[in-house]
Amino acid sequence: MHLAEAHPYSLYLILLAFVVVLLASCTSLKLTKRIADSSPWQQKLWILRCASTLAVGIWSMHFIAILACPYPSVKSFDMTTLFTSLAIVIIGSIIGFTVMHYAAFEFPKFLLGGTFMGLSIAGMHFMNMSALNQVEIRYAPIPFILTILIAIIASITALYLSAYAKQKVVISSLVISLTLTGMHYLGMSAGKMTYPDSSMLAEHYRTSMDSYVLALLIAFGTIIFLSINLFYSMKIDQKVAEQFALKASLLDTSIDSIMVFNSRGWIIDCNPAASATFGYTRKQALSLTVFDFLFPFDRNGEAAASLFQQVSRQDAALLGKRMEMAAYRADRSEFPAEITITGFQFKGKMMFAATIRDITNQKRSASDSASAS
Repeated sequence: MHLAEAHPYSLYLILLAFVVVLLASCTSLKLTKRIADSSPWQQKLWILRCASTLAVGIWSMHFIAILACPYPSVKSFDMTTLFTSLAIVIIGSIIGFTVMHYAAFEFPKFLLGGTFMGLSIAGMHFMNMSALNQVEIRYAPIPFILTILIAIIASITALYLSAYAKQKVVISSLVISLTLTGMHYLGMSAGKMTYPDSSMLAEHYRTSMDSYVLALLIAFGTIIFLSINLFYSMKIDQKVAEQFALKASLLDTSIDSIMVFNSRGWIIDCNPAASATFGYTRKQALSLTVFDFLFPFDRNGEAAASLFQQVSRQDAALLGKRMEMAAYRADRSEFPAEITITGFQFKGKMMFAATIRDITNQKRSASDSASAS
């Protein structure tokens, strides 16, 4: 018989399960922001944290939701099966996040990573159900298959939202949590269970823990795990914010012109010295490319194209080397400049900084010295 016919569901445990997976989704989405901003070896650690955070939250939600379902008053689980299911969902999530972050192809990476992750979530769900002692379960084929498909869809959604830079964390977390919760209860409805008399179950498993106490312990442990990861991420965010503020201060107080631009040459930011030297406001500069400052607009563009090619392929003969060339102000007047271009990674993308120094006075002094001698 189906257990719902004999026993009511526990609304409190259902709500607790949803809160746990919602918190896990929020925490995981916040942690994913650190992946792109980290060095290559740190990215692997953040992927591990993101995947394990979401996986532990999903496992806890499923386990607490199973406790909420209408089983006999005395429950007992096979611990080996439970921990195996936890390991499966963690490994599947790590594979999913790794494929999503490192695969070269765009949409297929979400499909492939989500499939690995979804299959692991579905496997974890059915293993958790099979961990119940003294319960026989038979699954209806159609809900069983739909559960697996929804787990894959939920995983693809989770991976896509974690990669979407401008996602709203709360809304995205609600979408992920509702999908995963729906998948769980569809999987539960697929099972037709038979179990022995409660007195017989109690006789064999007298040490079973009350469902509410067990659910609270699982939820408490999960929340502590999530809090540790979130606290560590917040400390890193604080440190990055302090470093960013320090770098911004150095940028603003530098007497040299500094322009930050992307791989196509478009200006991303510039300091006050650049605005003063070139005669552009910051707003005007952000609508230009670095080549507009270094090459006259009314002449052959071969020199600009050559520099663009060197920047695009990150030519070692260019990056980090000082060079002298002409620069051009907003009024198109020319002045000699010493230029150094450096490259760096920012949010997973290659960025460049051009430090430009007006050497008109040095040139004039050198010319005067040569004339005097």
